[in-house]
Amino acid sequence: MVTLTPEYALQFAQEQSWTVRAKIIERVASSFSQGGYAPAERLTALDLIRIALYDAEPLVRRVLAESLKHANDLPRDVVRRLAQDIPEVSAPFLAASPLLGDDELLALATSGATVQRAAIACRQRLSPRVANIVRGRAAVA
Repeated sequence: MVTLTPEYALQFAQEQSWTVRAKIIERVASSFSQGGYAPAERLTALDLIRIALYDAEPLVRRVLAESLKHANDLPRDVVRRLAQDIPEVSAPFLAASPLLGDDELLALATSGATVQRAAIACRQRLSPRVANIVRGRAAVA
């Protein structure tokens, strides 16, 4: 495993190849999701994750969403950004993340694209309120 330093984050941000960025963020985000970093490295991993959230290449962001979809601990800004990205990026995160609550899922199900509603519908557990919205019915109070 690569030792994460602020210099490594800078190198990631300056990397020209989106495939290299995708491979790096997959390793970093997967390790982060599994709790594989010491506190100092965890902060650098979060820096890398936040940089990747704004990557111009959607496939880099998609790899990030796939790598973090089972994370149990992410800052709210990261969760919101992944959930609200374009449908192709947000779908895996919407389908699996335990960090999305009913209110967030309801908002995304009512305003999101068909792909996002389908991803939410694929979740293992849905409250009746969210399930009704995903099915196209009015929310149950």
